[in-house]
Amino acid sequence: MPQPRYREDLVRAEILALAGSQPLNRSQIAARLGLGAATVSDHTRRLIELGFMRELPPQVSGPGRPRVPLEVVADAAHTLGLRVHPDHLVGVVMRLDGSEVRRFKLPFSPADDPVDQLASACEPVLEDSRVRAVGLALPGLIDPFAGTVRLSPRLGWTDLPLLPLLAARLPVPVLIDNDTRASTTAELLFGAGREHDDFLVLAIGDGVGMGIVLGRRVHRGPDGVAGEFGHVPIGPGGPTCVCGRRGCLDAYVADYALAAEARARGLTSTQVPDLVRLAAEDAPGIRDLLAETGAILGRAVAGVANVLAVRAMTVIGESHVLWPYLAPGFHSVSDDGILPGLDIAVRPWDDSGHALGAASLVLAASVVS
Repeated sequence: MPQPRYREDLVRAEILALAGSQPLNRSQIAARLGLGAATVSDHTRRLIELGFMRELPPQVSGPGRPRVPLEVVADAAHTLGLRVHPDHLVGVVMRLDGSEVRRFKLPFSPADDPVDQLASACEPVLEDSRVRAVGLALPGLIDPFAGTVRLSPRLGWTDLPLLPLLAARLPVPVLIDNDTRASTTAELLFGAGREHDDFLVLAIGDGVGMGIVLGRRVHRGPDGVAGEFGHVPIGPGGPTCVCGRRGCLDAYVADYALAAEARARGLTSTQVPDLVRLAAEDAPGIRDLLAETGAILGRAVAGVANVLAVRAMTVIGESHVLWPYLAPGFHSVSDDGILPGLDIAVRPWDDSGHALGAASLVLAASVVS
């Protein structure tokens, strides 16, 4: 299918996300999103025409015109999000209000034909005509504008024009982006964005990523590769990163780096669940390791937060369960480096998180409507 140029237009998506939690009238929507009444009226009229919203009976309270609440018709359209992992795919079908219809998991081999595997995963889902578009969330340097995977060490791909190839196989629009930025879009629509216009999303797991929201827009940079926080240099001559360089933040904080350091210190831990269990038991050395790692992470985050003047951050990713043990070290340095402080929320996380982000990405890019 011919693809629209990547164009993020969040207004309709934000209206759907905001009114999806409870019916709101146009004035309430305008006040929360900082939009003019005419803009809200134009967008809600279009959403009603599409069948995505409907008017409820007017509410009369005092003098003046009655307020007309608007309700999201959540099942009027769905989006499909896929998270691409080095050994599996996770798919989530999402309603217009951000709720999940269903999820699935399939094996995946990046060394085999990725287009055929991805198309085969999507095609049965697209038999439901309510699924209007597909979003893909991938690790690495992703150019969402060109639809190219510029570099993904974990998948072993370089300069792969994934979107054009996949779009030729599917009958609906397709978008791709870095997995952390995709999840940052979900956080803007359905999470921290309901309270903050500017915030960070810190993703910790098999890598370290950062999503940046400024003025209610996800920052991607001119070539779409902003947010590679894990490759910020921390120390010359430090551990080797998966990118091949030494001393990247990833090489200190990512789960493979923590496991390697635990082994180097003679601690019997190779997986994040082991670290959580041993930290909870206060096994010798584990809490010290995690506090030191948290301090490294805190110094790096403090620099970004100070430069961008953001005051909120959400922690996501497979290693979010380590946060109680990373936090003491993190706060020991970040609280001294950030004024007047950073409001931190930790989101429950599982393997479907980035897939839900990919589904949100499609909703935010106006390819559904």
